[in-house]
Amino acid sequence: MADPIVHPGVHRPEFSAPVHARAEIVATLRATLGKPNTTLVGAAIGTGMAAQAASRGGADFILALNAGRLRSMGAPSIFSLLALRKSNDFVLDFARSEILPFVKVPVFFGASAFDPRCSIEAELERIADAGFGGIVNFPTSIFLDGRFRADIEGAGLGFQRELEMLRAAQRRNMATLAYVRTVTEAQQAVIAGVDIINLNLGWNVGGTVGSRTELSLRQAAEYAKIIFRQIRAISEDTLCVLEGGPIVSPDQMYEVSALSKADGYIGGSTIDRVPLEASMEQITSAFKSVGTLQKRIDELERQLEHVQREYSIVGRSPSIQQIKQRIEKLAASALPVLITGDAGTGKKLLARGIHEAARRSGSKLISSEDASGESLFGFAPSEGGRKVLGLLQYHPKATLLIENIECLCVDAQERLIEVIETGAYRRLGDNERGRFEGRLILASTRPLSELGSSGQLIPALESRLAPGHVFLPPLCDRLEDLPLLAEHFLQALRKDRRSRKLSVDHSAYRVLMTYGWPENIRELRSVLETAAIRCEGDWIKSEHLPPLGDANADAPHPHPGDEREWILDALQRHRFRRGEAARYLGISRKTLYNKMRVYGLPLQPRERS
Repeated sequence: MADPIVHPGVHRPEFSAPVHARAEIVATLRATLGKPNTTLVGAAIGTGMAAQAASRGGADFILALNAGRLRSMGAPSIFSLLALRKSNDFVLDFARSEILPFVKVPVFFGASAFDPRCSIEAELERIADAGFGGIVNFPTSIFLDGRFRADIEGAGLGFQRELEMLRAAQRRNMATLAYVRTVTEAQQAVIAGVDIINLNLGWNVGGTVGSRTELSLRQAAEYAKIIFRQIRAISEDTLCVLEGGPIVSPDQMYEVSALSKADGYIGGSTIDRVPLEASMEQITSAFKSVGTLQKRIDELERQLEHVQREYSIVGRSPSIQQIKQRIEKLAASALPVLITGDAGTGKKLLARGIHEAARRSGSKLISSEDASGESLFGFAPSEGGRKVLGLLQYHPKATLLIENIECLCVDAQERLIEVIETGAYRRLGDNERGRFEGRLILASTRPLSELGSSGQLIPALESRLAPGHVFLPPLCDRLEDLPLLAEHFLQALRKDRRSRKLSVDHSAYRVLMTYGWPENIRELRSVLETAAIRCEGDWIKSEHLPPLGDANADAPHPHPGDEREWILDALQRHRFRRGEAARYLGISRKTLYNKMRVYGLPLQPRERS
């Protein structure tokens, strides 16, 4: 077979198209699905540029479809059902030359089974020989209805022939993905042993040539939930994904996927046509009005900076917005505040935000990690020794942040209640009284309910602190704030060290967004500071990140004699991307490279013979 055509001026990689066996593809997708905060994303496209962009953006697999090619030519996706070209030749022509040589993720070939003159086995043979790892039934009869659908099925050229094609592909060790629209089609597909079932909710709405749909997002989710329940009742191993209909944005995808318990989403028009239309429209308009656009950008940057500074709390997630509203109310009251949250969530920053929002003249924020009675109330020895001043006496008008409140003894807690209720405190040892006119903010890494149920807080103090309680969620529960936090930390780094402007690349964000962050925003800051030192350009990429705590938790630990196989396994798992393999193994890229040379391991996948 002749080499794929490469357009003039385009550098052709020195590797051949990767061929993925069925088991490898399914195992890789399941491993991706097993990571925290991760869903599968497939890109149904028709050009090499779209495939490469989707792959860089994190797509887990590609569907090379005639509909994608037609969209790039300006036609709507529904034209894929018309007999405009020999579909399989059409897809083979562009996908073999534009997609396979340039992407590393599995590529599913959109194969038509409509033509009675074509042998299924012969079509699959030339598709497999071209290097495709999977087959998808597209164009498909599921989009037909009425008498036309009945006649197609009666002629033996409908959905049953498509299932026959998918079963034949499995016998060739190719992964299979089936488009379905009804419960019956889904059940037939799962009985046929299809690896991935894609519930298509209709042609996509949105853009200039989008279709209309009668389904709301809620209705789409409920329908998908029913279909997926039927599929999983037959086979729990089958992957269930969604596509089309009212879903046109990531937020809508998340809403429908979460309600229906989908394993992932396939984007066609939503990944190429709709974003392309909007982007080209916007950028053309920007060239026409560059001055106005720049002013708007400057305004947005000022708004972003204001959001980051507001109350010293960075974020826009619903939980952080609620906390900012609580700050305003608490700052205007005299209530004592109890801040709870895991270590590293930003309790001190929140305390500072409350203190600053109160705008109390001449007041300072004093922080103490020593939650003992003596440090708070002072101590007078019984035999005339030197008296010890407590924080309440030493800073009578300050905002006191007392950490580790659970360490206070019962006597100190009772005295603290007196301070809260009367403003008076009693020194330990001689019970001499004093006045405290400041503000109390207390903090603990334990939840309020646990502090009370475990007896670490007496009931009276628990009830006094409950009205002013603020819970700071861990970073893993507000990952939508991570980009703002990253920009905030990098901006602070530039000011502190007078360093260059740095930004986080999408490849690094993919790693950061799938990590669990057990040490929360404190750990995020440390990771970014380390990456900033490693980075030599203007963009922090995935290879600049240090090994994350659980990034190699499932990495096997070798016996000394098995190190070569250990390293080779990691390289194969990550398709010889040395940065990813090094993080998986918990070693540096340089160490990995040196070991590869010692063991004579190839620097890239071996070409097929």
